[in-house]
Amino acid sequence: MAILAQNDSDINILEGNFDEITISKHYTYSSNDKPLDINLVLETDSLFEFHEKTFLNSGVFHPYNWVKIKVCNKSNLTDFVFEFNQTYIDSISFYKAKDNQLIETFPKKGLYFEEGNRASFLSNKYAYIYPISINKNDTVSFYINAIVNDGAFRAMNKIWSVSGYSQREKDIKVRTSYLEFFGGFTFLVVIISIAMFFFSSQSLYFYYAGFVTVIFLNLLGLRYFVSPIYFEKYLFFGNNFLEMFTLLQTFFVVQYLKHFLSIKMYYPKLFVILERAAWFVLLFFVAALFLRQFLWFYAVSYYFAKLLLLVVTISFYTIAIKLCFKKVIMAYYFVVAYFPLMFFVVYYLLTALKLTSGYSPLEWEFVIFFEIFVLSIAMAHRYYLLIQENLAYQKKLYEQRLKISRDLHDNIGAQLTFIISSIENLPYAFNIKNKRLTNKLQNISTFTKDTIYELRDTIWAMNKSKISLEDLQSRISNFVEKANLHSQNIRFAFNLDDSIPKNTEFSSIVGMNIYRIIQEAINNAFKYADAKEVSVRILNTKAKIEVQIEDDGKGFDIQEIDSGNGLNNMKKRAKDIGADIKIESKLTQGTQIILSLN
Repeated sequence: MAILAQNDSDINILEGNFDEITISKHYTYSSNDKPLDINLVLETDSLFEFHEKTFLNSGVFHPYNWVKIKVCNKSNLTDFVFEFNQTYIDSISFYKAKDNQLIETFPKKGLYFEEGNRASFLSNKYAYIYPISINKNDTVSFYINAIVNDGAFRAMNKIWSVSGYSQREKDIKVRTSYLEFFGGFTFLVVIISIAMFFFSSQSLYFYYAGFVTVIFLNLLGLRYFVSPIYFEKYLFFGNNFLEMFTLLQTFFVVQYLKHFLSIKMYYPKLFVILERAAWFVLLFFVAALFLRQFLWFYAVSYYFAKLLLLVVTISFYTIAIKLCFKKVIMAYYFVVAYFPLMFFVVYYLLTALKLTSGYSPLEWEFVIFFEIFVLSIAMAHRYYLLIQENLAYQKKLYEQRLKISRDLHDNIGAQLTFIISSIENLPYAFNIKNKRLTNKLQNISTFTKDTIYELRDTIWAMNKSKISLEDLQSRISNFVEKANLHSQNIRFAFNLDDSIPKNTEFSSIVGMNIYRIIQEAINNAFKYADAKEVSVRILNTKAKIEVQIEDDGKGFDIQEIDSGNGLNNMKKRAKDIGADIKIESKLTQGTQIILSLN
């Protein structure tokens, strides 16, 4: 390997008064075999290859890396701060030497040496800091041994003046505040997305919450808020946690975007393919948790995860552009939100493959914040459209219900009234003297009148989207009053607990079923129980509304009686509205029915 040794062209010169200098001249050595001892490195300059560039990149699968940096101090300063800039370093050792003689060894740092890292922000997740001193006009060499088991060794080194780095620390504090705000914003987005999922029952919002959580943890949380060592030591992700997170991210991306972009509507066959692909990725993720221990699989998972994310991102971006021509609103949001990410992902992959010579000009923080911010606005807009669509549907449904109720009242109601009139006029028109036939006609007339009452109840419920407690009370009171008129031997009573809020409302379905259960219970008492007193009470007990219907009739044995007589109807109605119903009865001791509304 070529080295430059007998001239100053390989030396980084510190001159004048400066705040920051980016190191551009390095000697590097990378290997995937075994680590080398510092003493062996000092004795073997031929290991190194000289590079004149600010960005070092060894590519993938070279875990053992050495960097040698020569520095000559021609400035007026002697104390400096050395910044090694690389995330996810498992272990970093830093040495100072002169004339191939070791003169200072710094404590080890990195993910596995957290105690050696500074406690301040970005200490072991963004940059590693070393206070160094170089005498005026002196030339020294710094040796850096970096072990990277997860991804590529990609580093940029800087030397700061002490005053320059004090300003750098102030900038870091500002950046900390910004990222903490972003973390809070992300948490809020996740909570709102989960709430939207429960309110709308659309899986889109669940998958979006999962996507935001994973992408934040993977791309920001592991750098700044959560040490990756926790995932390696205490979770099942192992040393290749980045690929594990990438697989999860891909799963959630596919799942939420196929709904977000309405793929099923425009490309139904593609929707099915994406559904299967998403679950395949999740299955691969589960398999990877067990196979990650094998070296061959580490390579497979690395390339597979990176390539998969690239293919998915580009594919969806292409689909979104096509949908823009179809004027799909969400596609516009997606194209805008993902544009910086598209640029960054492509650049990141090129960097991992050693096809670029520097870091991406865009910061992850900006890219991810911009993406989540735009997509969150889009999700809120989509939720607004969903509400508007639901309101329009409810309005249309109400109009249809109103039309049906009018048709029932005007047509069927009128026809039933005509039938009643015809039946009651038959005995007079044909001079019918047969008492048995007259009674039969009278029963038909009574049944038809009851049908009209039932029809009116149905129309009453259909005309309301909500049934207030006052409406229900009025309807029950009318029914009880009617029951009193039909039976002189039974006394009916109705009571409403004053502690129940007057503004209590039920949906039309719930209100109608409560009314029907009460109606069924009273009819049973009237027809079968031989009761003298029947009472209906609506009570407020333990934050629940409870309806109690009691009679003092002859009762029955619940274990032996056939579940006819409307009992099954009451149970089914209670189940339909998610209520609990309890039927208690004993021979000669009457019957009690308790309906508890959850």
